[in-house]
Amino acid sequence: MIAKSTIIQLSLLRTVMSILALAAFTTTIYSQESLKIATVDMSKTFESYWKTTLSNKQIKERETDFNKIEQGMVDDIKLIQEEYSRLVQSAQDPANAASKREEDSKQARLKAAANDRSLRSLTEYRQNKQRTMGEMRARLSKARVDEIKEIISAKAKQGSYDLVVNSAQNDAALVLYTVGKNDLTKEVIEELNKEAPEEYRTKKPTLAVPEPPLGK
Repeated sequence: MIAKSTIIQLSLLRTVMSILALAAFTTTIYSQESLKIATVDMSKTFESYWKTTLSNKQIKERETDFNKIEQGMVDDIKLIQEEYSRLVQSAQDPANAASKREEDSKQARLKAAANDRSLRSLTEYRQNKQRTMGEMRARLSKARVDEIKEIISAKAKQGSYDLVVNSAQNDAALVLYTVGKNDLTKEVIEELNKEAPEEYRTKKPTLAVPEPPLGK
């Protein structure tokens, strides 16, 4: 009896060989059409774009505003804690009258509650700050990249380039523009999923059957 691992390996091997054969077939089809390829250093372009500098300035200004408010909250908490310590000491001072110690003890409990509320507010504010700043950075960065890609697309069409490749070594995005001649994505996915169990197959959307109208 053939081991399960051997069956899996043979199945994977057949799949890989089929994909390679498909790629070779596709390459043969387009071998007569030489690709005109250009390169763009996206990192350098992004850093050199003036709107990137503007975005960085806007981010810094927004963060400065956040920090000012945050520092004010921290200062207020410090004052509350100092007042709380003073009240506790006064409430425990035997030189004070019993009525004063009782009143200071009551005020100390109120200050402790105020301190807890202020600390929670500070935590929420910092979380909101991080979330807002993260969203702002992502939004502005995406806007700049989209603008750069729009120019790249226009330049590629003007120069009749079939493919524009990102030459920046540390960037994840490699292909910036393509006319789609050599895109094997659909074929590769179909080949990989050809023998997939039914539960893993992509389900086609079914049309909803309209209900009959209610009688009047």
